Amino acid sequence: MKLDRELFKWEEALMEKGRLYLVGGAVRDLLIGTDRAGFDRDYLLRETGLDEAVSVLSAYGKCDLVGKSFGVLKFSPPDSSTVDIALPRREFSTGWGHKQFEVSFSPELPVEEDLIRRDFTMNSIALDLGNMELIDPLDGAGDIERLLMRVNREGAFREDPLRIIRGVQFKYRFGLEVEEKTGVLMKSCAHLVTTVTAERVREELNKMMLLADNPGDGFAFMHEIGVLQYIIPELDETYGIEQNEYHPDDIFNHSIKSCNLAEADLVLRWAALLHDIGKKETKKRKDGRTVFYSHEIAGERKAEGVLRRLKFSRSFTGEVIHLIRNHMFVIDRECSDGAVRRFVSRVGTESLEKLFALRRADALSRGDTESVENIEYVRGRIEKVSREDAAFKVQDLDINGSDVMEITGLSQGKKVGEILDYLFERVLDEPTLNNREILLKMVERRYGK
Repeated sequence: MKLDRELFKWEEALMEKGRLYLVGGAVRDLLIGTDRAGFDRDYLLRETGLDEAVSVLSAYGKCDLVGKSFGVLKFSPPDSSTVDIALPRREFSTGWGHKQFEVSFSPELPVEEDLIRRDFTMNSIALDLGNMELIDPLDGAGDIERLLMRVNREGAFREDPLRIIRGVQFKYRFGLEVEEKTGVLMKSCAHLVTTVTAERVREELNKMMLLADNPGDGFAFMHEIGVLQYIIPELDETYGIEQNEYHPDDIFNHSIKSCNLAEADLVLRWAALLHDIGKKETKKRKDGRTVFYSHEIAGERKAEGVLRRLKFSRSFTGEVIHLIRNHMFVIDRECSDGAVRRFVSRVGTESLEKLFALRRADALSRGDTESVENIEYVRGRIEKVSREDAAFKVQDLDINGSDVMEITGLSQGKKVGEILDYLFERVLDEPTLNNREILLKMVERRYGK
């Protein structure tokens, strides 16, 4: 099979010294026809070494030999992101979790030897850029055509258990069926994911969250094959926990559906997946009904533990748990304008749209059209109070801490903040008070020297 692909000038220059192959995911994406084809580019280089490659490529971009001990050159051309150019290699695992392995590489090794050491057949295809012919020793192109995910060999998951999670994200990114033997191997090696670093796990989960149409289904599949209990046990334990009359599904499946219905935003999809994770511990019976009082508070705490364990940044974790903590908001016709302003102040104007998107996914997952319609009502109320030149945070007040200190004689500190908070609370109820002269008089009367 031949493919048609335009060459970069630096590729042509390097091919004058040796043979160059596009390999792995880039070839897979070309065959699948995704819009990411060519976005991630990895290469194999034969019949010449890395030092020779550097001498050629330096005229076209930046070269970095930090991976030389593994036979890898990182090259940053001006026309795209950094690519890896590697010599063909053999890799032998000497321990679990891809932490102990031996690598040998050589520009003379056959490309086929490099390909068969990889994870799945669909990623074990090379494109010879000299003649545009595929090198496909394991019939990966056939598996792609059949929409089949097949592992290269029986020991692949033991060599690197992350391949199990990577396989899940491939399955749901590309709509694949898992070959029967591959599925059996995934289940038998599920416990080994505990040997993989959290950062590598997080990277694969994030790819699925962003690139799969229904990422929640991937977490459901990980439950089926026994992997989820080792990655997010807090979510896995919600399987089979029935809810109340407002929820046709158990907690687990409701979370999966919510994640599927959330927009393709990383913060939003993680919030949707974990938003009810606190329900298991807060489930109670009261007056003959099942209730989950304050589950959003318990959920905030549990979700923070999950995200920290997966080594997410503090800022990302903060965004997710902020949405979870506030997802049970109630704004209806009985709420005063002051209550609406307090809601906006608590959530923050920058978080409102994501919170509404979370509420929408949550509601649609259980067929609650009334809650979806309420979102537009809340938007209308917020627009109304916004037209009143309302303050939504302390910084919106027409005076600041320096003004307070000048009037009261206080030094900068906690007391100044308390005074500003008091003024802000008054303004939330009466926006007309947010006038510099009025606020200065209020401070003078209540706190003056």
